Amino acid sequence: MNTSSFNIGRLGKHALVLLSAFLLTGNVSAQDRAKYDAIAAKYKDEHAVYTHVTEQLVIELQDGELTAHSNVSMEKLFISELSLSMYNTDEFWYGDFHQPSNYSGVAYIPNGNKKYKRVECYTFGSGRPYSYEFYDDTRLAEAFYSGLSKNAVTETKYRMEHTDIRMLPTFLFQDGFHSLPIDEAVFEVVVPSYVKMNFAIKGANTSWIKQSKEEKNGNVYYRFTANNIPATKNFDNVHSWRYFLPHVIPYISSYRITGASKDSVLANTTDELYKHQYNFVRSKNFKVDTGISNTVKRITEGDVKESEKAAHIYKWVQDNIHYVAIENGMEGFIPRPADTVYKRKYGDCKDMSSLISAMCQRAGLKAYFAWIGTTDLPYSYKETPIHVSNHMICAVKINNDWVFLDGTHPYLPYGANRDDIQGKEALVAIDQDHYEIVTIPVEAPEKNTITDVTHLTIDGSKLHGSVDQVYKGYGSWQVGAGLLANKKDDDREKMVKQLTMRGTNKYQLSKYNIRSAKSGNRDVTINAEFVLENYLWNTKKETIINMNLLRHFDDLRVDTKDRVVPCFFDYKSKRKEVVVLEIPKGYKVKHLPANSKGSLDDLWNYSVTYTKDKGHVTLTKEYELKTLSIGVEKFADNNKMVDRLKNIYKESVVLTTN
Repeated sequence: MNTSSFNIGRLGKHALVLLSAFLLTGNVSAQDRAKYDAIAAKYKDEHAVYTHVTEQLVIELQDGELTAHSNVSMEKLFISELSLSMYNTDEFWYGDFHQPSNYSGVAYIPNGNKKYKRVECYTFGSGRPYSYEFYDDTRLAEAFYSGLSKNAVTETKYRMEHTDIRMLPTFLFQDGFHSLPIDEAVFEVVVPSYVKMNFAIKGANTSWIKQSKEEKNGNVYYRFTANNIPATKNFDNVHSWRYFLPHVIPYISSYRITGASKDSVLANTTDELYKHQYNFVRSKNFKVDTGISNTVKRITEGDVKESEKAAHIYKWVQDNIHYVAIENGMEGFIPRPADTVYKRKYGDCKDMSSLISAMCQRAGLKAYFAWIGTTDLPYSYKETPIHVSNHMICAVKINNDWVFLDGTHPYLPYGANRDDIQGKEALVAIDQDHYEIVTIPVEAPEKNTITDVTHLTIDGSKLHGSVDQVYKGYGSWQVGAGLLANKKDDDREKMVKQLTMRGTNKYQLSKYNIRSAKSGNRDVTINAEFVLENYLWNTKKETIINMNLLRHFDDLRVDTKDRVVPCFFDYKSKRKEVVVLEIPKGYKVKHLPANSKGSLDDLWNYSVTYTKDKGHVTLTKEYELKTLSIGVEKFADNNKMVDRLKNIYKESVVLTTN
């Protein structure tokens, strides 16, 4: 869920854009032209710059109720000729809880004599840019400016009505859409003095943001400002923009309207958040129809242990309920009744949680709704009692232990958790007055393994080979989900080729076989045969072969320039790669590369070992990733180790004739 009304947010696709009409001409002063010329000189290496971005969030009393709206203005200067077509749009995001109004757009085009021609933009396009798993009513509006010239200035303004004061807009201090610099950004929050506000400042480079507070005329003015903000640099291996774009999250903790006997508390603590969210699930599934009851009875018949019942119910939902998320308004927060989901045979994460919990309860289990945030949200309930969850699962208490059931993953076995909720806090709804915050465990590396064994024979300049891969843990569940999504033979072959490819892009898959376990940990095994053309280097007496057909971790080198956030991984893992080369008759080993190993503290390690016997050379490589992130302070050491590993991968085995 994205509650940011400021357009400089980082989401996905472009919306439909309608061409604008330009009318009404006028002039601005020569003094303004001098100001913009100075800004252009300051950002001479950029194509364009936001000269001023401001959002004023106003909270006020209307008809006895608190209301909220934002006034937003974005002013942009076009510095280069290229900017006229690359950056001639302004975008902003909205949804059912954030409704835009009063659009306006004006362009000021240089008209000689240090003056401008004023041209108005009347038309805005809109569309749906992205889809979230838990809640999605995000839409995009886009103003399109045409007929611009170098040194033109555009100003886009709009008002955003926030229909729920619990969901105020997040303000971002960098441009995550066009990645343009910002000369000045201002976020001002104006509230009556009886409204108590809290703010969470998150992301990287938060030191750029200066804060002030002023009281006058019965209102409190909170101001957050930043100047000379550089263009956004996106980073690999980061879960979302929330980790690196500096942003301010405002929320109302409480207020007391004149004449009221006590405070109205909104989001002061997790307790208050829970009281509010429990209203979305309190009345669900008091009655369960006979269809659900009969299904539960049938699929749990003969089960003695609670874990057996839960596992069978979970598997039934995985196999019979399809994930579909179409959300509008409060549908993004309120689960549909289990009866409805059961009959429709589809639903989103909330709906699947509703059905799983109802079925578990019908089987006599202690099952509850649980809100959770994926790794896209780097927040905790202690830091920000809002914006913490974007997903829902079912929590079942079995033998005093929590088991979490997530129906959205089609291949995840019972008892396992999706990799993107590891280490995250689940808010489990016990009853109206009680909840628990449970941290999802992080799986150890040995639970997530890939074993890859290759046998090679030499045929002239070709290599013939066979591959045996065994995936366990998150690797197998990803592959398994891919198999379910790619049921056509051609699609499966492409998938297997991608998984087994090695050596060079001349890799040719000959045949393959896949086995996926239907129960237990659901391991996946792939057997394949292949041909690799022109991989060897032959001379009259020698054959040179690099047995490093796979080069794990060689892409782990971090670009440290301006990087202010760690490098993140989806899960911890172990990997073992074995390559067995059959020595052709009449040949012997002339050179074998040295064995080596390396370790970066307690983060990751590798070992490379060559052995030989009468008829074979065997290369064994083992890797262990023992962390979910590498911090900025470790980047230099990490890159040195990656460079050493890359050099090791260049080493070749040399065979010579007897």
